Amino acid sequence: MAAVTANGTTLTYDGVAIADIVSISAPSISIATIDTTSIADVYRTFLAGTIDSGEMSIEVQYDPNETGSAKLEAEWEATQSAAPLAKGVVITFSDSSTYTFNAILTGMQVTAATDSVISASINLKVTGAITVAGS
Repeated sequence: MAAVTANGTTLTYDGVAIADIVSISAPSISIATIDTTSIADVYRTFLAGTIDSGEMSIEVQYDPNETGSAKLEAEWEATQSAAPLAKGVVITFSDSSTYTFNAILTGMQVTAATDSVISASINLKVTGAITVAGS
């Protein structure tokens, strides 16, 4: 199996490219379980429940004048007066494979520290299915 480098991975949010990405933690998918164990059972039994497409985070070098950072900042400010809507997200890896899904912006924190660039941590909650397309 060939390894794929993360260099060159891109992300768009609502059609806008997010620049200066330092890291992406892709969505973590989980499946709920439904306990079906009866009093007569010796072992616990379960059924698969609904699928939760999870959450993801993005770390960026924050520049409020850059189009992607400005889009996220405006979106975050808008959540102060109205519930955020799900927006389209596409992660394109260096081998051209993609994850495509809708997500709700659930958090944004800008950090400034001594001897470092201003950064931002963005959190997104995936809603619905994730479409994975190979290269």
